[in-house]
Amino acid sequence: MPASDNISIRDKKYFEDFFRRYYQTLCYFAFSFLKNKEISEDIVQNVFMNMLNNTTIHLSEEHLKHTLYKSIRNACINELKKNALHSEVIENIMIEESEEYDSNLFHAIVRVEIYREIIEAINKLPTKCGEIFKLAYLEQLDNGEIAKELSISINTVKVQKNNAKKLLREQLKHLYPIITLLFNL
Repeated sequence: MPASDNISIRDKKYFEDFFRRYYQTLCYFAFSFLKNKEISEDIVQNVFMNMLNNTTIHLSEEHLKHTLYKSIRNACINELKKNALHSEVIENIMIEESEEYDSNLFHAIVRVEIYREIIEAINKLPTKCGEIFKLAYLEQLDNGEIAKELSISINTVKVQKNNAKKLLREQLKHLYPIITLLFNL
C-alpha cells in the first residue's frame, strides 16, 4: 500500500491482510513484556478489536504499526500492573523517556520486525521443506521424530533441512548487517 494513502483498519480486506501479516509478530512483542503466551495473544486480540471499534484513519501502514506497538505496550503495562507480580519489570518499562528507554524500545521493535521477516521467509519455503524446517527448528523435533511423523526417510529430512537453510540464508541475507549491529556479533 503506498505510504500516501490513508488507511482504515475497519476495511475488512485490509484488516484481514494486516492481521495475518502482523498478528504473530505483535504477539511476540507482547510476550517480550509479559513472558506469557496466552495473555500476550489475548492482549494483541483485544488491541485489534479496540482498533476495529475505533474510527481513526491512519496516514500510513507505518503509522498504524506504530499505534499498535504503542497500544500493545500500554496494554502489557496495564496487565503487569493489574497482576502486580512483576513490579521490577514495571519499573524498567516505566522509565521516563530517556535515551536508554528509547534505545531499548527501538531494539525490541527491531527484534520483532526481524522475527516477522524470518517467519515470512519460513512460510515462503516449499511446502514439505517448510514443514520439515518448522518441525526441526520451531518444534525442536530430531530427524528421527520428523521422519516418523511424516513417514519419510531420515536422509530426506536431512536434505530438506539443508535445502531450507540454503533458501533462508539467501532470502534473509539482507538482515545480516542489522543482526550483527543489533546483537554485536
